[in-house]
Formats: sequence, structure tokens, C-alpha cells
Amino acid sequence: MKRLLTYLYDHRYVCLWAVLNVVVFTVIFALYGIELRAVWYPFVISGVFAVILLVLGFIRHRNKHRELDHIVVAKGALSDITGALPSAQTLAEEDYQSLISRIESAYRAEKGEWEAARRDMNDYYAVWVHQIKAPIAVMKVLLQQTDTPENRELSAELFRVEQYADMALSYVRLGEGASDLLIQEYALDDIVRKAVRKYAGQFIRRRIRLVYEGTDVRVITDEKWLGFIIEQLLSNAVKYTSEGSVTISVDGTKRLSVTDTGIGISPEDMPRIFEKGYTGYNGRLDKKSTGIGLYLCRMAADKLGHKLTAQSEPGRGSRFTVDLENYPFMAE
Repeated sequence: MKRLLTYLYDHRYVCLWAVLNVVVFTVIFALYGIELRAVWYPFVISGVFAVILLVLGFIRHRNKHRELDHIVVAKGALSDITGALPSAQTLAEEDYQSLISRIESAYRAEKGEWEAARRDMNDYYAVWVHQIKAPIAVMKVLLQQTDTPENRELSAELFRVEQYADMALSYVRLGEGASDLLIQEYALDDIVRKAVRKYAGQFIRRRIRLVYEGTDVRVITDEKWLGFIIEQLLSNAVKYTSEGSVTISVDGTKRLSVTDTGIGISPEDMPRIFEKGYTGYNGRLDKKSTGIGLYLCRMAADKLGHKLTAQSEPGRGSRFTVDLENYPFMAE
């Protein structure tokens, strides 16, 4: 009904013209003393033809609307929107299609330039990260030659530098879609222990106890990106826990939790901790916080089909849980 009323409104001037014709003929016939039956007969016949033409026009209008609506719904899968448009019936439609074609051409050119620039940036980040790892490795070796408090502090800071470099590369790769994913079944224990070994030095340096009893659970995921999530959660746990412990646990429903006894997160910050660049109250206390780590964790979890949630109580610690029970896997 709404489409019919819209169609009639679009043709309101034609309808008004027909009504005015009837009024004019009626007035003229009345002035000349001609019986009004001479007006009603042609009016009824013309009205019947008008209704038929309106119905046919409305059917064509509805079909064209459905065709355009289908193009709008399927626009993401169409490589040529202009070529998919229905044939122009009027000069105005030809003008509109010509305008759409010019806009589409300009959009394609700008999109091509943007994608080329993005590829160049991604390549630059990848090369930079791989190049920066060489001097980092050399500095690690040099610092390990002498065990002094100063060297231990420098090693810890160098570890942070390497972590931020890896985070930059992860940020770029997460924007590349599913091209970097290798989904298959893995032993969860191997992934967790690899992340624990990477951060073992940080736990020892901060004198924080790590509790992990192992697990025989197998999960469908991507090993590298799930390991990245666990590493980021351990990094945050170490950063915001001055004393106490960090516990990694896996329950029977394949939910992996990283629980710390740190400073916790304030209730007003909880809804936004996964937002890009949001540091919250704790981040303002720690001037080195970037607000990127948890954002990247959420992005990676979403791409893997895992659900990442958080619980916290200020002064008593935080718990981050990754639900690994299901993966929306579809075999090809």
C-alpha cells in the first residue's frame, strides 16, 4: 500500500490534469446546454483506460523497485553496479545512471589508490618489525653476558620493545581479514605453555607466582592468534599486579581464564576496556599504557569466533575469559 501511495503521489500532476479536464468539459457542456450524460460516458470510458494504464505503470514501477532493491542488497557481491542497473526508460533515468557511472569510476580509482597505499604500509611495517628484531636479538645477547641489576632492567625494557614491535605487526595483520588464519584442532596446553615460557622472565623479575596445572583439552582455533591473545592477557596481568599471583585455568566447557590479584578495573571503565585507545583510570596511572592490547585481543577473538569477556573488582584483581567451546567452522 505504501508503494502504491508513493506511485500515485509521483503521478499526482497527471491525475490532477485528468480531473481538470473533466471539470473543464463539464463546465463547457453546461454553458452550451448539452446534457451531462455526454460528459459522463466518455469520462467513464477514459477512466477505465486510465485505471488500466495506472495499474500497468504501477506493476512496471514495482518490478523496477524490486530489481533496484535486489541490487542494493547484493551490492557487496557486485563488481559492476552500473552494469546491473535496469534499462533507463526516461531521459532523467539516463542522466542519473550516467552520474552513478561517473561516481563509481571515481570510487574505484580512489579505492585502488587506498588499497595500494595500505599494502605499502603493511609491507613497510612487516619489514620494519623483522629488521628491528635483529638489533634487539644482538642487544639481548650483549646484556646476558653480564648479570647485573642494570642489565636485568635493560633486558626487561628490551622485552617490552620487542613486545610492542610484535603488537604493531599484529595490528596490521588483523586488518588483512582471514588470509592469515590457519584454523585446525590444536592441543591447548601447548599454546598456553608457549606463552608462559615467553613471559616467565617477567614473572620471575616481578616476583609474581604463576599457577597453571596444565590441560588435555583440544580446541579448534588458530594457534598463532590464540597464543597472541593469551600473551596479551599475561602481559596485562604482569603489568598491573605488583604482588600475588596470576592463575591460568581451563574448565570443562573449554573456557580459558587468566586471573590476577592486581589492582583491578573500576566499574565505570569496564564497558569500554576493549575499545581502541581507551586506557581508563589504570592507564592514566601507568603513562606507558597504549590502550591497544585488549582492543587487539577482542579483534583477534572475533576473527577466531571466540568470545572474550572480563570480570574485575578494584583492589582484588581481574579475570579475562576466552570461550573456546565452539568455532563457527564450515568445511569447504
